[in-house]
Amino acid sequence: MKIRPFESNDKTRVVEVLDRVLKYDNPALGMDEDLFNAALAFEGEQTILSRDFLVAEDNEGKIIDFSGLLKSSKRDSWRLAFEVIPEYFTSTIFVELFESILNIKNEQNGPEIRFSLKKYKLTDSPLQRKLNEMGLKPVHYNWEIFLEDTDPPPKINVPPGINIHSGKDVTDIASYINVHNEAFSEHFGFRPYSEKEFKLILKKAWKAYDIEHWFAYDKEKLVGVCTSQINPEFKTIGLIQILGVLPSYQHRGIGRCLLASNIQSLIEKGCEKIELGVEANNEKALTLYKKFGFKEDESRTVMIYKTK
Repeated sequence: MKIRPFESNDKTRVVEVLDRVLKYDNPALGMDEDLFNAALAFEGEQTILSRDFLVAEDNEGKIIDFSGLLKSSKRDSWRLAFEVIPEYFTSTIFVELFESILNIKNEQNGPEIRFSLKKYKLTDSPLQRKLNEMGLKPVHYNWEIFLEDTDPPPKINVPPGINIHSGKDVTDIASYINVHNEAFSEHFGFRPYSEKEFKLILKKAWKAYDIEHWFAYDKEKLVGVCTSQINPEFKTIGLIQILGVLPSYQHRGIGRCLLASNIQSLIEKGCEKIELGVEANNEKALTLYKKFGFKEDESRTVMIYKTK
């Protein structure tokens, strides 16, 4: 096995690795070149693949692993992308690639970098031992939680003065972005969406899925959103991507109404499991989700690290 710099003809094979890893984590997800390009444009504005990415090949020349530094002009740190196909989770090549990408960062006098790993990938892994040797511990946790008992959610009364409805499209992009940015501004690693970036999500990241948006309005003002997706090739899993309410409208039951409406819609579409991600220290959100029956999948906890 060997590690080498990314070359222009590697993109298709790297996308295949990503697609396989994502489907291993969740069959309702996936990756194609459009999604890859969109992710790079969204999070790696200053990234040059041939300079900032490495790939690992097996003895037959098959790409089994890749890592890259995503550099955004809007962050004071770089993000490290890091994926390996399942057979090599416990391989030393995982460690070698990690060390190699850190060397690239050091050669470029890079700032702090952040990276995330699923907890299950570090079980009995040489990479876990490497992280221990470096004294690296998670600085933040995200939980993946799921709802498998898909009985209809409890009936929740809409708060007075609030109108809730659904749609396939976001017609008022500026208001949607405002709700997102205001609702998540205090979250770990938050970076606000720009209109250009959100249009990229609409046109690229969500185009392959059955997307549904639920909107909460106070008269003409958008005050809350809840967006879900279903992979048409795997229709039994629904993913709730965003649930956000403007801070001044929180604690009025708007989030509960949006969530209940979206869950009901996903059930009616045939979903047998509904998943979402939440910060482990977001007690208010966790309390809400648990009331709806969501449970934690501890093995798939996302652990976020940072290092100089």
